[in-house]
Amino acid sequence: MNNSLWRLPRLTVPGPALQLLASVTLVFLLAFGADVLLQRAVGLFVVGIIEQDTFFYSAVRQQDVFAQNILALITLVSFFALGIGFVAMLVVFFMVFYGRFRSTQSVQSRAKQLLKTSLLSLRGIATVTFIFLVVTAIYELFLRIVGNQPPFFLLAALVTASMYVFILAYCLFAYAKELRGMYREQ
Repeated sequence: MNNSLWRLPRLTVPGPALQLLASVTLVFLLAFGADVLLQRAVGLFVVGIIEQDTFFYSAVRQQDVFAQNILALITLVSFFALGIGFVAMLVVFFMVFYGRFRSTQSVQSRAKQLLKTSLLSLRGIATVTFIFLVVTAIYELFLRIVGNQPPFFLLAALVTASMYVFILAYCLFAYAKELRGMYREQ
């Protein structure tokens, strides 16, 4: 029997397009996961505030429902923004990539630079998420210590969630800018 039929193909170094796709996908998956984690933490914080407000008059309960609606809107906008940003980034980079980048020169140096850029972006997203989780935990601790200050803590929760969305967007824009500069250097 011929052994050449049973041989597996050799694994080769993935092409630059596949490396770019994997890098962008990994960064956006981490960003999406971090966004889900923080939005859930802030949502639980708002639920804790609402739990303390159960015995108050209807205006306070209306504030709580309004805060929950705003938090749901912030979460929805952040998820849509991440999805649209991911698709737009892939479309733009692959148009630029296949339009200009035809030579296979310096693929190894680009791969190293792509890995470095992606790891720096992942580190930045993880750091920002950790900082905002700690800030949310500190707010929750203050809520438990101080007690009845729901409007302040509701506002703090909403500001924390919206600031996180903006900072996460900034991290992703910086990543896209670095990638654009890296592939434009030809």
